[in-house]
Amino acid sequence: MKSKIMITISAAIVTVIAFSIIEFKKDSPNKYESFEQLEKTETINEDYSIHFEENDPDVLLMAIHGGGIEAGTTELTEYIASANGYSYYTFNGIKQKSNLEVRIQSTKFDEPMALEAVFNSFITLSFHGYEGEDKNTYVGGLDEGLSEKVKLELINAGFSVSNPPKTLAGEEKDNIVNKNKNKKGVQIEISTAQREAFFENNSLSSENRKSENTAFYEYANAIAKALND
Repeated sequence: MKSKIMITISAAIVTVIAFSIIEFKKDSPNKYESFEQLEKTETINEDYSIHFEENDPDVLLMAIHGGGIEAGTTELTEYIASANGYSYYTFNGIKQKSNLEVRIQSTKFDEPMALEAVFNSFITLSFHGYEGEDKNTYVGGLDEGLSEKVKLELINAGFSVSNPPKTLAGEEKDNIVNKNKNKKGVQIEISTAQREAFFENNSLSSENRKSENTAFYEYANAIAKALND
């Protein structure tokens, strides 16, 4: 009888520990609640970098979790914007490891340059990455018209697209992508597998992200087509 009780207690302890680990992993990317908090501890151009290029201020592409945070989003954002004359903003984790430490969630992202760029834009797309072993993209945000165009062009280009779960839908009014002049933007969430497939050797290492392949350009061109329609 005692052995059964001990087994039950041990199982309960293991379960608690497991959930604690899950919660830690889930919460650990949000170490900072604001940019003001982040910049007191982290050093620009050592721990993170910010790139902003103003071309057409009406159209803004963003990767606020770029660099090593949600790898591949910066490269996609900057290429599409530069190739089509749009403005872009990227916030990049550039640590050797633990780049999730400089991640500020979308509803709390308040870096001043980013906010100004968004406030001045009419059309805003924000590129993100989520953990997923299947090649897939979630398209959300409050700009339903443009979201549908993006979905259609990606599907026509041969990419898998599905409706996002609520946590990745980008429909919060305080999400930075929805703070433009129209109060609505498009949030694009790209799975790990799909982002890996954009680069040779299927690697998201910082060095390998310089080796974009055909899938990268086909994906980028599909996004551009939706914007230029």
